[in-house]
Order: sequence, then structure tokens, then C-alpha cells
Amino acid sequence: MDTIKISPDEVSLSRMRTSVLVYGTVCCALYIVFLLVMKIFGFMQVTELRMVNYVILCLVSFYQIKRMIKQSHTYVPFLGVYGTVLFTGTWSFFLFSVFLLVYSRFNIELSDLFMKATHGYFSVMPSIVIFFEGTAASIIVALINMQYFRRYEEGEKKPE
Repeated sequence: MDTIKISPDEVSLSRMRTSVLVYGTVCCALYIVFLLVMKIFGFMQVTELRMVNYVILCLVSFYQIKRMIKQSHTYVPFLGVYGTVLFTGTWSFFLFSVFLLVYSRFNIELSDLFMKATHGYFSVMPSIVIFFEGTAASIIVALINMQYFRRYEEGEKKPE
């Protein structure tokens, strides 16, 4: 098999920071839309549906890295992919946790659900749990993306 020799894209910190902030905010907006859709259809009690947030993060971060590759016509280094996706997910879940903290003050149904889940101890606890759970999921999504986009670095596929 003929390997393709290409040089990596030097991801500047400002470019990475901008990408993380933009795509993290987009992810958070999609999480909020999904939460509101769950509220409209009466699925707020089905907490397992929060797994859809991780699918959203995976799809958005995949698009994010794919777009970086398409714009530069070179691959993004292995750890560059990992860091970008990890920080994007962490930022998005931080924003989502802050949103939930504020929104639960105004939405009685969500507030009651949070109080039932924490047995009335801390009203801020669900937001903290969602942040840490989202960060852990971001690590997994970053590892998945890192392995997928490694094929560009190893010359298996030429960046388009």
C-alpha cells in the first residue's frame, strides 16, 4: 500500500480556543433544545435519555475536527484531536450545568425532579453531577475521535 506523506496542521492555541468555545456553545444549545423537547413530550422523568447529549457531543465534535481537517487540507495531530474534543465537551457541559442551575429555579417540575433525586439535600448537586458526568463522557468521546482521526496521521486516508 502506498502511504501518503503529509505534514500535520499546527493547531494554534487561538484557533483551538475559538473552536472549543464555538462548538462547545453549539453543543450546549443543542442540549438545551433536547431538554425542552423532552419537557414538551413529557419525558423529563426518563433520565436515561440524557445519553442523547453524549451522542450530540460525539456528532458535533466529529464535525468540528472534520471541518478543521477540511479547512487546512492536512491532518490534526493525535493529541490535538483529543484536547480539542475534551475541552469542547467540558465547556459544553459546564455551560449546560449553569443553565440547569438557573433553569431549575424557574421550572418547578425540574426542580422537583432534582429534589427527588438528591433527597432534598443540595439543590446544586444535580448540576455538579451533570458537569462531572459530561466531562467523563467527553473523555470517552475524545478517545473515540482520536482513534478515528488517527487514520489521517498514519496516511491511511488523505485529508480532503
